[in-house]
Amino acid sequence: MKKRKKYKGQNKVFTLLLIYLLATLLTACGGSSSKSESAADVAAVETVAEYETAQGVNTYSLAEEGTESTNVGEAANIGRKLIRTVDMNVETDKYDQLMADLEVKIGELGGYVEFREAYHGNSNSREGRNVRLKARIPAKRLNEFTNQVKSTANVTRETELVEDVTLTYVDLESHKKMLLTQQQRLIELLEQAGSIEDVIALESRLSEVRYQIESMEAQLRTYDNLVDYSTLNLYIEEVERYTPQPEKGSLERIRAGFSENVYRVGDGIKNFAIEFVIALPILVVWAAVIGILYCLVMVSIKQR
Repeated sequence: MKKRKKYKGQNKVFTLLLIYLLATLLTACGGSSSKSESAADVAAVETVAEYETAQGVNTYSLAEEGTESTNVGEAANIGRKLIRTVDMNVETDKYDQLMADLEVKIGELGGYVEFREAYHGNSNSREGRNVRLKARIPAKRLNEFTNQVKSTANVTRETELVEDVTLTYVDLESHKKMLLTQQQRLIELLEQAGSIEDVIALESRLSEVRYQIESMEAQLRTYDNLVDYSTLNLYIEEVERYTPQPEKGSLERIRAGFSENVYRVGDGIKNFAIEFVIALPILVVWAAVIGILYCLVMVSIKQR
C-alpha cells in the first residue's frame, strides 16, 4: 500500500490502460456504435500520452531512489567503456624504414590510418622530413603498437587520455529500450485506430519515437567505434641526431656533454667543408683575379 501511494503516477497509468482495454473489448463484441469506437480510439491516444508522461515521472522518481546505482551495476556487467587517446612525438634517423615498418604493423594489428600529413623542412635549413599520423588501433593491441614505436624511434613526448563513458553508454541503452517499448505500443494502438485523426496522431508520434531510436543507435555506434579502436596521434621528425635524454647523474651529464661537444665539432667541420666546396668556384675566380693583379704589379716594379 505504501508503495502504491508513493507512485501515484503508476496507478493513473494502470487505470487508463484498463479503461482502454474495456473499450476495446466492447468494440470487439459489437455492442457499441461507431461513436463509441471513435471515443475508444481517442482514449487510446490519450492513454499513450499519459503513459509517456507517467513513464517520465517514474523514471525520475526511480533515479532519485537509486537508479544511478542500478546503472552502475549494469555498467559493471557489460564492462567498462574506455576511450583511449595517445599523443606521441618521436625522432628517427631512418625515416623511410620507420614509415614502412609502421604501415606494416598497423595493418597486422587490424588498424588503419585515418589522417596523414607529410611535409619537408625549410630548404635553407638542415631540417628533415616530418609527418603527422592519426591512426586507429584496436584497443586491445594499442600497447603493442606503442611499444613497437618506442623500440624503433626516439620518443620525446608521450601523453595518454582515458575517458570513461560507461554510464553514458548505459543510459543511452536504457533510453533506447524504453523507446523501443513505446514504439511497439504505438504500433499496436495504430492497428486498432478507427479514425483518420487518430491514425495521423499515432503515426506522427511513431515517427518521432523512431527518429529518437535512430539517433540513440547512431550515438551508440560512435561510442562503440571510439572504444573498440583507440586513437594514436603520432608526430614523426627526421633528424640526424637524437635529442639527448634527461641526465640522471654527474657521470651521465659529463658523458652526454662530451658526446654533444664532439658531435658539434664534427658537425662544424663537416659544414665548413660543405660550404667551402660550394664557394670553391667563387674562390677560384678571386684567386685568378688576385694573381693577375699581383703579376701586373710585379712587372710594373721591374720596369722601373
